Amino acid sequence: MRTAVSVTPETPAREVLKILRDNNIPGVPVVNEAGELEGFVTDGHLMDSALPRYMKMMGNLSFVPDDADEWVHYLTDAADKPVREVMTTKVSQVPLGRSELAVAHRMVHDGVSSVVITDGGRVVGIVNRLDLYAAIEGID
Repeated sequence: MRTAVSVTPETPAREVLKILRDNNIPGVPVVNEAGELEGFVTDGHLMDSALPRYMKMMGNLSFVPDDADEWVHYLTDAADKPVREVMTTKVSQVPLGRSELAVAHRMVHDGVSSVVITDGGRVVGIVNRLDLYAAIEGID
């Protein structure tokens, strides 16, 4: 388990993107002022929120020229949204003290790459697949 970098629901997406890049992580827990888990936001949530809805419904965008940069304003607009607008509230979590096997099971069952570790509803850490692989290999 590693210490979780977390954000609040009002954190702008632009700031979350910087946190994800700076920490080389795909997502972060979203917590309230008391540190209680409210959601999870990933780079995928942020990208999804940036694309126009009609583009998500199309199977092929071959009609868009490769040099078409006009859509960049969608990314800029999305970067100013608070993460509460794009986060999921369905968060994979296990209570503090559970085994690596319980964490691995939760990952596979929920189809996620990270599981939040909680203690009484408060976020105390996070485990991702690489953490589990390191535990299996005996690497700390």
